[in-house]
Amino acid sequence: MKKIITILLGVSVLFGLLSIPVLAEETNTSSVQELIQALQQQIEQLKTQIQALVTQIESLRQAKLEIKETEKEIKVTLKLIRQLRIGMSGEDIELLQEILATDLDVYPEGLVTGYFGQLTRNAVKRFQKIAGIEQVGVVGPKTLARINELLVEGAGESGKVPPGLLIAQGIRKKLDFEPKPLPGQELPPGIAKKLGEIPAPDTTAPLISELSAIDTTTTSAKITWVTNEEADSKVWYDTVTPLVVTDLTPVESSSELVLEHEIALSDLTPDTTYYYLVSSADEAGNYEISIEETFSTLSEELTEEEQACIDSGGTVSTSLCCEATNDFPNLCLVGPCGCAPENSHQVKICDCGLEKCFDGEECVAIESE
Repeated sequence: MKKIITILLGVSVLFGLLSIPVLAEETNTSSVQELIQALQQQIEQLKTQIQALVTQIESLRQAKLEIKETEKEIKVTLKLIRQLRIGMSGEDIELLQEILATDLDVYPEGLVTGYFGQLTRNAVKRFQKIAGIEQVGVVGPKTLARINELLVEGAGESGKVPPGLLIAQGIRKKLDFEPKPLPGQELPPGIAKKLGEIPAPDTTAPLISELSAIDTTTTSAKITWVTNEEADSKVWYDTVTPLVVTDLTPVESSSELVLEHEIALSDLTPDTTYYYLVSSADEAGNYEISIEETFSTLSEELTEEEQACIDSGGTVSTSLCCEATNDFPNLCLVGPCGCAPENSHQVKICDCGLEKCFDGEECVAIESE
């Protein structure tokens, strides 16, 4: 019996020893399968990351193409600009203002309105001073060439749009970019209101400057001025001085809040001196009234120059020109009416309209250089 038990025990021990490699093999196989599964998961994650990178690269490539297209659009549009001067409007004026607005020293107001007013004229003169061009406030061939030159240097050869252009209104729309104010930057009340910020109460009246009577004819005139904040416009006028404002005093006004003001006066008497006051009130009701100024309507009797102007399709008007300039200067030349207001006086001119100028004898087509 003991012998049988011993034999059985020996067989059991032998069977146990033989089964150990089998269990070890099963354990190793399980570990390898787990390792393979982990590697497969990592491969799938890497594939997802690679796909995301490919998408980002494609987005960057598309954005670069859009910027290049924007550069082309800017350069093509600029080629459409011709002689630009005060009183004109259009898309080319809007683009000019966007370019000027990229430099706060040139165009601190930064208004993109599409109208060439006094603020735009001042900005053009500042640009011309920096560019070493005669400061006439008119965009002629020299100024246009300089603008194109700067644009090519900043966007064409470098392959980058100038940073200022990226925040200009028209370009911002194309690139879907929304600039944010700098920390501590004080915003105008109107802008702060749009951004949801509450500005301090406005108790300061607008400042009136650059007051002038322009485009004077026998029976009409335009009164223009500039304020340092958006405000309405009002002009009182009469033929007596000092001008005392009453309910009977003739008045023209506009409730639109603007920076560049222009009020037209009509049904005036020919060859008559008028005295006028202007007033502007901001949104908060703060207002300023100017000192008394004067202008004279033209006589109905035409001079030889006036007749030549009208016969060639022009309109007799008045404008501020340099003090040394006489009536009906040659406006085809750069300079006669490009002086600062304090160095200018009012003279008669011939307004020939777009693409024409008065050469001292008649209206002629503007020659492009």
